[in-house]
Amino acid sequence: MNIDKLFAASPEFETERLYLRRLTMDDLDEYYAFASDPKVSEQSLWQCHQSKDDSIGYLERVLRNYEQKTVYLWAFVLKETGTLIGRGGIFHLDEFMQSGELGYAIGSAYWGKGFAAEAMQPIVDYCFEQLDCNRLEGKCNAGNIGSARVMEKLGMVQEGLLRKQLKIKGVFTDQKMYARIRDDL
Repeated sequence: MNIDKLFAASPEFETERLYLRRLTMDDLDEYYAFASDPKVSEQSLWQCHQSKDDSIGYLERVLRNYEQKTVYLWAFVLKETGTLIGRGGIFHLDEFMQSGELGYAIGSAYWGKGFAAEAMQPIVDYCFEQLDCNRLEGKCNAGNIGSARVMEKLGMVQEGLLRKQLKIKGVFTDQKMYARIRDDL
């Protein structure tokens, strides 16, 4: 897996309805609008952003992650309007094991319209075709049907259930574990 290539190339993608690029501090207002929607963070570990300071802190962490080559996130920008509607990327990069974990979040106004899978597909393709990944993983709350559907659209297979794996908003929650491996291509 070539992690250096990912961070040096800063790949951008274009799909039918979206443009994918690095997040920047210029995204602050639109990122805050997305991250301050309580529905978006409801099933995740992160808290709904209560102020722009929360979004500033998050974007600063994203920029540090680019510098440290630990997490790569793309902004999901709607071509039609230029509006940031979500973000997603690859976490837990393991060069030796040639693996990573996918994660994404999208504004609730765009749920159920195929945007998350459309945005993540070129990222998955890039990971296998350009970074030499062997395995990509993803997790979602057992009750998050939409997120499970996204991973299935990406060709990922449910491998198991991680019982009470995460404590989300004070409640221990089961996580479905999905993966796609090179042999699945």
